Amino acid sequence: MQSIPLAPATVPDPLRGPEPFAARFDRMRRGTGRRRRASEAPRGGLRLGWKTWLAIDASCHALFLTAIVVWPPLSACRAKAYQVGLYAGDTVEKCTRRGVAERLDRADQRIKMLIRGSGR
Repeated sequence: MQSIPLAPATVPDPLRGPEPFAARFDRMRRGTGRRRRASEAPRGGLRLGWKTWLAIDASCHALFLTAIVVWPPLSACRAKAYQVGLYAGDTVEKCTRRGVAERLDRADQRIKMLIRGSGR
């Protein structure tokens, strides 16, 4: 009959239970899995406060929404000016302003309809 060698005491045995507290504490103290303090944070990079990031985020959203509202009327007016031409006294800028006003008006009417619950 052969004897089976026993595992060394440093390797945790799943049958024996969890790792002892002292071993876990020593491993944490050595630095594995340890959180960094604010003073130990890596230097460099872009470190801004939450208010600055909120302002950046809000301005990016405003630019994005402006592009969504302005782009379709602008491209339609440019295409109309290129293919057919505009009316006398009309410019691409005036046409675009009229188109943006119509889009905002339509969006306002839809929001009002949703609030009133009509149009269902």
